[in-house]
Formats: sequence, structure tokens, C-alpha cells
Amino acid sequence: MLRGAAFIATLVFASRGLAADDAASPGQARMQALHQAINDPKSTMDQRQAAREELANLLKSPAGQAPAPRARAAIEPIGPIVKPATNPPISMPPVAHVEVTQPPRTAVTASGIAAPASGGTAVDPRNGHVLTEAPNGYIDPRTGHFTPK
Repeated sequence: MLRGAAFIATLVFASRGLAADDAASPGQARMQALHQAINDPKSTMDQRQAAREELANLLKSPAGQAPAPRARAAIEPIGPIVKPATNPPISMPPVAHVEVTQPPRTAVTASGIAAPASGGTAVDPRNGHVLTEAPNGYIDPRTGHFTPK
């Protein structure tokens, strides 16, 4: 039922649109009258011939031509181009820096000999590993290698 009502409403609106188009052009109304005269079984042969000639002349004239559709671009034009907003400046994080300090001086005894480091650890100068003190030497905890004193 709802489909039928929608269909009837569509037909009504379409017929109103056609009637508005017919009323808009007097040439179209005259062409329809000539078509009816040509197709009317009551009209004579001379009336039909005269209607054909007038219809041919009307079709050749600018009044008989359908209005040209409005030209439009193949691609829809875009609106005005807006300049993008500039990004605010970003504060850069501080650059890392290393402070250079003097290494601790070796303690020298009164006899002129360097005092041994206390604490039971030493650093291997070849590879930088920390060695743990053991009796008569040092042990590298990473490798288990014994280095004598």
C-alpha cells in the first residue's frame, strides 16, 4: 500500500513537471498541436501536408529547438585555497654533555712507592673488566680467569 502511494505521488510530481515544461515553451505547444493534426484520422490530406511542412519549418527554427543544457565543468571547481597554519616552534631538549674531571691521583708513600689500592678490586687495563682480589692474585668474575699479582 505504501509503495502504491509513493508511486502515485511520483507520477503526480512528474506530470506537474511536464506541464511546467510545456507551458514554458510556446514552440513546444505548437509542435504538439501539429503532431495531433498529423495523427488525427479526421484531418484531410492537405491539412496533414500543411502540418508536416509547418512542423519541419518549426523544427528548423531556433524556437523549435530544445534549450541547450547549461554547460558545466567536467571537474567541479574547488573553493579558495587556504594557506595551511604554521606549526608552533618546538623547544628542543637540552643537549647531553659530559663533564671531564681529573682522575684521582695515586697516593705516593714517603719512600716514593705508589700505595696499593684498598678494597680488594682492580681494573684490568687490557679490557676494562673489574677484577676481584683473591689470595696471590685477582679473578675476573666474568670469565673466571686468574691473574697472578
